[in-house]
Amino acid sequence: MIDTFEIALLTGYSAINLLETELEEDIRFKGNFCKIIDPLGKPGVRAINITRLKNSKKYRIAIEINPTELIGEVASIELFDCSQENLESLEKALNATLEYIHPELALTNEKWKLSRIDFALQFYTSHVELYTILESKGPIPYRFKGLQMSGSTYNKCKSSRINAYSKQDQMSKTNCPVNLKEKAKDLYRFEYQCLNTDYLLKKYNIEKSNLFGLFREDIAQAVLKRQHGRHIKTGDYYTYNEAVKLVMKMKKQERSKQTVIEVLKFIEVSGSFPNALQAIETGAESVPDPFRDANSQCSYNTLKEKFNEFVREHLCKAGINPILLPVESNILFLPNTSTKLFIA
Repeated sequence: MIDTFEIALLTGYSAINLLETELEEDIRFKGNFCKIIDPLGKPGVRAINITRLKNSKKYRIAIEINPTELIGEVASIELFDCSQENLESLEKALNATLEYIHPELALTNEKWKLSRIDFALQFYTSHVELYTILESKGPIPYRFKGLQMSGSTYNKCKSSRINAYSKQDQMSKTNCPVNLKEKAKDLYRFEYQCLNTDYLLKKYNIEKSNLFGLFREDIAQAVLKRQHGRHIKTGDYYTYNEAVKLVMKMKKQERSKQTVIEVLKFIEVSGSFPNALQAIETGAESVPDPFRDANSQCSYNTLKEKFNEFVREHLCKAGINPILLPVESNILFLPNTSTKLFIA
């Protein structure tokens, strides 16, 4: 349920001197930031990030932690299960690690806050590469920016990141142990990185002082399910011909069915959902008639919403993903990753 998290505290320069001494690191700021990767030389603590706050004598120390590795003391691709037993083990291991760095940094002595949490779910599938290709062609939610990355659907905004990706592909680019790379084969992961926990703490009525308040299975499931629905359209994947068969069976007027089929073909020809929206904005010849003539920003916004609503009502609600399976995949049907990720 949890991949990594980060705890942070505000402190004075004396704590920076303390870290330099205890870690035997020469802390040098680039601008106002310094990152110490693998500060303890063992699994669990991924990095220590130090920020020098502007117009202040304060510093922000943030520690990136992989809870599974911290408890097991070995590199791992397993996600942290938020059971009560695991939480107790995590708190004990985290406090011991902080005290190892220096007793003054212990959980009981400092006002640590949960500054980031990465919720994740994963499953094995022989179609992991195909999933990453299909999902990377999906929509980019409002206020998010889509980044083109091989083997991944990566969207970001100021407060969060979404990454649906092949764990095998990701780990192939690192120096991690060979046995982990082997375990990551055919592993698909959906991850939501919350970079500002205030919203979630407020939503679930959790005090900021409760360091592990968000470490709950029900919260992780709810957050991931919502974000999956926003970033990856609902509905299963079909080839064009199979999707057309389903559309023709719908209880709709023939004219509506033809428009649905036109929209499917239009998205396929465009190459992706964002490209289809761009074609609508530019008034391309390939755009179906109901969504043409965007002569101004105002009219484009209207047509964009009309197009999104059409896709939701006539495809997603009918169980058909607007992104079609490529013919060369030799697969007629592929279930949405949501069916594998979430509890029914």
